[in-house]
Amino acid sequence: MRPRSIGIIVLIIAIAVPAITTGSERNPIPDGVEMIVWETQNWESNGGFERLTIWSDGRSEVVVAPLRYSHDSQENLRTNIGWERIKHKFPPHVEFVRKNIYPPDVARAKFKEALAAGIHLLGSFKPSYLDGGGTRVVIQTKGQLKEISIPMFMDSEKGTLNYKRFHAVSEILGGFDKSAYEYGLK
Repeated sequence: MRPRSIGIIVLIIAIAVPAITTGSERNPIPDGVEMIVWETQNWESNGGFERLTIWSDGRSEVVVAPLRYSHDSQENLRTNIGWERIKHKFPPHVEFVRKNIYPPDVARAKFKEALAAGIHLLGSFKPSYLDGGGTRVVIQTKGQLKEISIPMFMDSEKGTLNYKRFHAVSEILGGFDKSAYEYGLK
């Protein structure tokens, strides 16, 4: 190889490496993605969750399951307007559901933005703690479900491409309405 050719190769690598390490490269979007789920979880005993599901056709749904300290304490939660209360017998708890939280065009845009940000490329890692929280991600592609459980990022994971993707997706999907209930008598 001639010295000039080596110099050109080194220049190409120098340009490509920052894009890869910063997460600014374009993420390949798989064909046939039908649904994405973004669910923040409390991993303590009786922990709850807040889940956003968006379908490629523009439907959306939020499910909020409050902490389950006791079934009686959940009986005192008052359902806010626009939400449906669902009681489960085992384990005894309530969930609050709101369908079509976004207009179809907004849901479709968020769906595409989350895929462009790399939601389907997120990876899990072993947590370095016993409790806390995490995020559950589900991608349905051509009828097949892929589920990823992502623990809370600690300092050792910060700065990774996975961390950057996670925060990009969180900015797109994490701000959904969770105001399903109020404390007080039904």
